[in-house]
This record gives sequence, structure tokens and C-alpha cells, in this order.
Amino acid sequence: MAETRYIEGQGRYALAEMVGRGGFATVWRARSFGGSFTRASDVAIKIIPVYSSQERSRAMREGQIAEGLRHKNIVETIEVIPGDTEIYLVTEYVRGLPLDEAARDYDVNQVMNALAQVLEALVYAHAQGIIHRDIKPQNALVDGRGRVKLTDFGVAYRAGDTRLTRIGYAVGTPGYIAPEIMDGADPSVLTDIYAVGATARTLLAYQPQEPPRRLKEFIDRATSPNPAHRPQSAWAALKLLTGRRAPAPYPSKGAKKAATREERRVAGGLPEQVLRLANGVAAGWLGYQLGTDLLLQNGAQVAGIAAGLAVAGFLLPRLAALGLVVALAVLLFRNGVGLGFALLVPMLGGLWIAGTGSSKSASRCPLGPVLAIPLTLVGLGAGLPLLLGALMRPVGACVSSALGAVTLICYDLTIGDGVLPYFGVPFQKVSGALAPMELLQKGQDILQAYPPLPVLAVLWAVMAGVISVAEWTGRWTAGLVLAVGAGLLGYALVISTTRNSLIEAMTSLGLAAIIYGVLRYLGSRVRG
Repeated sequence: MAETRYIEGQGRYALAEMVGRGGFATVWRARSFGGSFTRASDVAIKIIPVYSSQERSRAMREGQIAEGLRHKNIVETIEVIPGDTEIYLVTEYVRGLPLDEAARDYDVNQVMNALAQVLEALVYAHAQGIIHRDIKPQNALVDGRGRVKLTDFGVAYRAGDTRLTRIGYAVGTPGYIAPEIMDGADPSVLTDIYAVGATARTLLAYQPQEPPRRLKEFIDRATSPNPAHRPQSAWAALKLLTGRRAPAPYPSKGAKKAATREERRVAGGLPEQVLRLANGVAAGWLGYQLGTDLLLQNGAQVAGIAAGLAVAGFLLPRLAALGLVVALAVLLFRNGVGLGFALLVPMLGGLWIAGTGSSKSASRCPLGPVLAIPLTLVGLGAGLPLLLGALMRPVGACVSSALGAVTLICYDLTIGDGVLPYFGVPFQKVSGALAPMELLQKGQDILQAYPPLPVLAVLWAVMAGVISVAEWTGRWTAGLVLAVGAGLLGYALVISTTRNSLIEAMTSLGLAAIIYGVLRYLGSRVRG
């Protein structure tokens, strides 16, 4: 009986059986004792013989790269143990099969799910500045629960590292190496994406039927000989394959330099900037209204106030919104407005701005509900739910849109002409000199006279929620159809009382839907 071999590191490992052999290393199942383990458990140990300082550097580098990666779809590296003539990489032991063996029993949906898990691992690794360079079915293990785990970072490339391979020497496995690498190009995220496409082609060899259109398009684009025709990042490839929104890139020490411009944008940069821009527009419009209607200043002064508030709304959304609420409260008191509005408006505004802290997207655009007024003035008010739904998370989008409907109604009953947009019902305007109880009674009278008023807030919230969920899942086309359909039904069956008001609602919603659809389509095409 052969004597058990032990390897000493942070823990003590007893080699049990060889489970794999490659050109430069062997992989063993081992039992761990001590170290970070409270009880004996199985681990995998990759034993890499080293005969030169260069080989030692390459092996240690593999271990250091793998040690820094922590993701559910990447085999976890526990420790790296340097020896005199060998390097030992201790990893979790995955009880399962290589992907190429497991996929023999897969259907097409399982194949797509496995590929999606590989891409999720690459979204994370690429954000750390790590290029795997040897993606293939044999380097992905499938455990008993169907989870795919990427392994073997032996030839991985890390941004900023000195290359340990000769220039012009193609690293990887034939059949999975991108054409540009064969021509001497440097490795990039696009070379990994090519290898995932080649992996997909291999896995489909077990499928008797024609692959679905989405999978076929993914393979065709991912394995394009021209790198510019491939999805330009792992998250873009994941979205192309699955149609759902890819996870945000993961933070890392070197990610900012290594991540692509597109990855940084999807991490929240562009949506946040658009939200801030929308908030700046709302702040500038409010500043203009305050300047002309209440301060009665000349054109240059009003423009200065509006521009200043617009900049403040963009840079400091919640602080600028709070400042506007305070300014409005002061102006209401100074202009002899009744106690009802003088107390109600700043109180509700302050509560709303304080409450936006619970929603990151709403906190970037606390003045979003106010946009209902200028958008309505230019014939696009019914599109506010589409705008907020596209930019905000579901809860923030629903609440902001509902409050936008309420804001629009209150505006037309006080400052406007008393004819509510999209309703077509004329109301007697509400006097600004009302006391709190009188204002409350007036509101009750209006609701009793026309009960469908709150339906607009509910309808806008539903539309915004549908768009937001659709954006979140990557199915914006279906979301747009559902939201517009729900809006048209709501206006036609409940809200609009006249033919003209229904036409106004349908036109506004239709124009907003066209604008949203065109921008969303162009954006998806630009992102690949």
C-alpha cells in the first residue's frame, strides 16, 4: 500500500487520488486538516512542477491571479504553496464533470444557461483586469446543482503584468483561439468572448436540432473574425445571449483602468447622469417660474436664476431640491398666500425630498415629478412614466410617476386654466387664499365630483413600473408595448371624458413612446 503524501501550508493536506492530468500539471483530490477548515474536507490541489525561475514565476502568478477572484462561477482558490521543485494550488473541490461531458445530456436551454454562467464569471474577471485566455469546455466544471465554475487561470493575462510569453506566441487551445491572437495581437476581453462563442459551437454538437435564433446570432457574432463585430464586453455578450440585463461590473483595485468605457457606463454612469440632467432641467424650469411669476425680475436676472438652479440641480440634486422648497415656502408667505398652501406645499415637498434617500435613483432626480408640468406644456406629459421608468428602479419610478400625476393636477387646479389635461373636465380653480381646513374640504369636494382623478396617478405608476421592470430584465420592447397598451386603455375607459382629451392623451403618449423606442433602439445598437 502506497504511503500517503502530505503537503503543508496554512493547512495540512493529504493527497487521495489523481483526478486530472495536463501537459504541465496534475490535479489531485486531497483531504484538508487544520488551517481555515474546522473539520476535514475535500479540496483539489494542482501540482505544477517547476524547473526554472520563469516557470516558477508563471506558476506563482497563476495562483496569485486566482486567489484574488471570488465569484460563484469561478473555482475558489484557497491558498498557493511554493515548494522547492513544485508549486501547489489548493482550490475548492468541485464534485462534477467538465462542461463538455455534462453537456452531452443538456437541452438547448441548459446549454444557454451554462454559457450565461461562464459569461457572468467573465463579467467579474474582466472588471478585475483579468483575461482568461483559455476558455474552453474542459476548463469549466459543472457541479451537482448545475452551477458552472470557471477554472484554470494558468495562462491568464492581468492588465499591467509583464508578459511571460514570447511576442507572437499564441496562447490557448486550438479551435478556441481568436484569429487576431494568431496574428500577434495582444489578448483582450474580445479574445475571451470569441472562445465562449467557440465553446457554444462545441456544445451544440450534442444537439440534434437547429439552435434558436438568439443562440445562433450569439455564436455568429461572438466568433466573428473581425473583433469589431463581436459584443464589445462580457456583459454585452451576456445580454445578446439571454436578452436580460447583465449584472453590473464588480469593483476592484485596478478595474477603473482595465474596464472598458462601456462597462463603466453600464455600471451606473450614464443613467445617473441622465437622472441628474433631468433634475437640472426641472430645477431650471422651477427657477424660471419663480423668477417670472413671483420675483417679477427682468429677462437676464430670470435666466441667471434658472441657469444657477439648473447647475445646482445637476450637481447636488437633493440639496438643490430642498433649497427650492425653502425658497418657494418663503415666497408663498411673502406673497400673502393662504395658510393652507403656505404650509402644505413646503411640508409635502420636504417630506418627499427626505424620502427619496431610500431610493438611489429617485435621490438623483427628486424633482422628477415636477417634470410632468413642462412636459405637458410641450405635449409630452403622458410620456413622463416612460422617462422615469427607463431611468429609475421600479419603486422609485412608480412613486415618482404617481406624484407627477398629482403635481400636474394640482398645478392645473391652481395656476393653470382649470381644465385638466387628458381629462377634458373643467373645474373651478382653487383659490390660493384658503386656510388648511378649507383646502382639505375643497380637495374632498373635487374628488367627490370626479372620482377618476386618482386613477391618473395609479395609471402612471403602473406604466412606469412596467417600463422599469422591462428595462431591468432586458425586455424593453415588450415593456413598451404593455405600458402603452395599458395607458391607452386607461385613458379611453376611465380618464378621458371627451374626444379631444382622448386624442390629446393618445398623441402625447404615442410621441413619447416613439421617442423612447427610437432612443432605446439606437442605444442598444451602439452598445452592440
